[in-house]
Amino acid sequence: MRKTLKKVAALGLAVAMVAGVVGCGGSGSSADAVKIGLATPLTGASAQDGKAIQNGVNLAVKMKNEAGGINGKTVEVVAEDDKGDSSEAATVANKLAQDDSILAVIGHFNSSCTLAGAPIYNNAGVVEISPGSSSAAVTDAGDYTFRVITTDAVQGQYLADWCVNDLGYKNVAILYENDDYGLGLADVAEEETGKLGAKTVVKEAYEVGQTDFSTVLTKVAASDAEVLIIGGLYNETALIAKQMADNGLGDMQIMGVDAIYSGALIDLGGEAVDGIKLTAYFSENSDNAKSQEFVTAYQEEYGEVPGTYAAYAYDAALVVMDAIENAGEDRVAIRDYMSKIEGFEGSTGTATFDKNGDVIKAPLRMEIQDGKYTIVEK
Repeated sequence: MRKTLKKVAALGLAVAMVAGVVGCGGSGSSADAVKIGLATPLTGASAQDGKAIQNGVNLAVKMKNEAGGINGKTVEVVAEDDKGDSSEAATVANKLAQDDSILAVIGHFNSSCTLAGAPIYNNAGVVEISPGSSSAAVTDAGDYTFRVITTDAVQGQYLADWCVNDLGYKNVAILYENDDYGLGLADVAEEETGKLGAKTVVKEAYEVGQTDFSTVLTKVAASDAEVLIIGGLYNETALIAKQMADNGLGDMQIMGVDAIYSGALIDLGGEAVDGIKLTAYFSENSDNAKSQEFVTAYQEEYGEVPGTYAAYAYDAALVVMDAIENAGEDRVAIRDYMSKIEGFEGSTGTATFDKNGDVIKAPLRMEIQDGKYTIVEK
């Protein structure tokens, strides 16, 4: 999802060549267990999201095993920490891809890591399915690269339509975290709102981990902006919302995408985040039966409400296990089965994969009302 994307595909390919990973496909697990790899940041800047991803995968696997496993076999997760770093991700990808007992890999979270691992997984003929990489570059990462999250462009289009056509905003301010993820969202928001007749009057970057936003908010206040679109995560979004009132922007509408959907946004932002509108694919309040089943099970297992990436990871695990159960313990057959999946019901909606392994599904419209995420029409 985040971090720089430069040269990561080339890095992954180089490491794959050095390690001698070759395409084979058709490798099965041991007789005693069905093994699935997990590559996610368990340490480093993205560790909080990485842990949520691990929780989602482990929960799906636990529930599957309690229901009898896959064809009578226990499912096991082999987890590796990519630290949110593309170099480490290539090392992890090699380790998982070379283990013939691992039938598919859930990961990576950061787009740079997914792209670094993609050449390795593709050469080895093993599926990687990302629960968090939304970069457009992942679309062309290879036949064995899938994801259960849509691209930034898809969410950007929905957000722009909501912002301009339905809410009527014409002057847009955009603040975004200073990395490829944030810039990608900012560019899409500017382009798509522009197509609909709106004008971007402020477009400013901030640093991940920044705590004082007075400089960029002063620029927003001095402009004709009617709405603020944030291209970033929940921590900075909460701080921006809390500081807007101090800069005369307390009544300005804030909008974002699923990356800000987290209980942490409400915990950190308090009343300041009430009224924020966002597109998302998961809601704890959805009447979707799969969503409610997941929310209930997650709360029982971990004692907290799940966030977006736990839900994406849970769905990724469901998809992989469904493919193994129906296609058999064969890497190539798993990939072929997944490429034909249509209408798969998960906690984040109904998923269909296109020819590039990108998921197709429509997002929800949500708003924080009285400290809760609520599904809305407008």
